[in-house]
Amino acid sequence: MSTTTSLILDRNLVADIRRIEQATGRNGIFAGCVQKLEENLAEFGPAFAACVAKGDLGGAARAAHTLKGASRQLGAQALGDLFADIERSAKAGDYEQAQRTLEGGAELIADSIEALRNA
Repeated sequence: MSTTTSLILDRNLVADIRRIEQATGRNGIFAGCVQKLEENLAEFGPAFAACVAKGDLGGAARAAHTLKGASRQLGAQALGDLFADIERSAKAGDYEQAQRTLEGGAELIADSIEALRNA
């Protein structure tokens, strides 16, 4: 495990989900959640932009809030922090800052998804 991966991914939370899989006999819970997160990440940019275009401050903030929570639940804490920053900017009505934060976080998003896939 690289230092970068350890900063991106909380392996204890991943292990908790793996224990749930084992205890319930339902393999694939974690992988399914990661796949859903990937889908939501892919949809975030357009959904966020649509909210901004409509002036829907609440919708833009909720979209970021959802990804913040999903990321943190899977152990991708840094990714959750990124979306917390985007949410904060959206709540403040600073959509340009939110977009800059999203664009600046592209590498973190890719690294986080890769770490989750390999967990």
